[in-house]
Amino acid sequence: MNDMKLLRIKQLLGNVKDWIAVRLKCLVGEKKTISAIWKLIYTAIGYISSVFAFAVLLKDMMSFDKMEIFCKDRWWLVILIGVIASLIHNHEKMSCKGAIEDDDLQIVVKVSDLFCINASSYVIPTNTFFRTVMEGEYISSESVQGSFQIKCFRDRTDELDGLIASSLEQQGIEYEESSDIYGSVKKYPIGSVAKVDHNGKHYYFVAINDVNKYGKPVNQGYSNVDIALSGLLETINKIGHCDDLAMPLVGTGRAAIREATIEKVIEKTVEKFLMSTDKTCRKLIICIRPKDYLEGKADLMKIQKYVDYKCEFK
Repeated sequence: MNDMKLLRIKQLLGNVKDWIAVRLKCLVGEKKTISAIWKLIYTAIGYISSVFAFAVLLKDMMSFDKMEIFCKDRWWLVILIGVIASLIHNHEKMSCKGAIEDDDLQIVVKVSDLFCINASSYVIPTNTFFRTVMEGEYISSESVQGSFQIKCFRDRTDELDGLIASSLEQQGIEYEESSDIYGSVKKYPIGSVAKVDHNGKHYYFVAINDVNKYGKPVNQGYSNVDIALSGLLETINKIGHCDDLAMPLVGTGRAAIREATIEKVIEKTVEKFLMSTDKTCRKLIICIRPKDYLEGKADLMKIQKYVDYKCEFK
């Protein structure tokens, strides 16, 4: 078994682990305040009371007393069911959504791995060299681009390089000659986008950062986010497709742009798509990494308020 297959297995196991961890936090959450704990208690009492009341109703109306007897004998099970039902009832939000009726546009912000989303098009942040080399963590297996390459191309990165180069050449994007530890390379401006079609889906590689010769981000600035989003919208309008578009929070994570917080990038992304004069997608799905959610970096209730506000007062 080669290294790429091992990475793919690790990736799948990681997705399962994240899925379980996210849903456990979604149920349990940070129930530390008195009001949150009291809400869980009285909701559980309500469910438990409903079960006992239903058992008594069956006995009075139909002379069926087996359920009442069961509840009395297995009272601990009824309480457990009530607690579980209360946790489910009061679970934290994992997604929020809004709709712009005039534009026929849906906006969804969701805690999920990007490639667990069922969409027609995906955005993949990359470097201005458009390198795909994964040796020495030049492209990290933990990044969005690394995950995509492991999932879709594995040992065929030469094929991916050809598709990226062809898209950039067809668009006539200007570049300058440069070099890194792997040799000479073309350096494109931040905001350049290469469109790759694979297995009926569309992938937009967006240059978000310059990198040094070892592949580490340099010259990071929050303006890169604005430039990258503008380049993405321009490319979609020119050579892309108006369909469901899933994208990560560009500028966060491996891009290491200090000012690119989750909330700021979500706001910038939503504003860019709403302000676009052309219709670029039917549904915009912005993915928050499970790791960020588990570390408490994403406030879905606050994000929902923002999405509702923007959809109401576009």
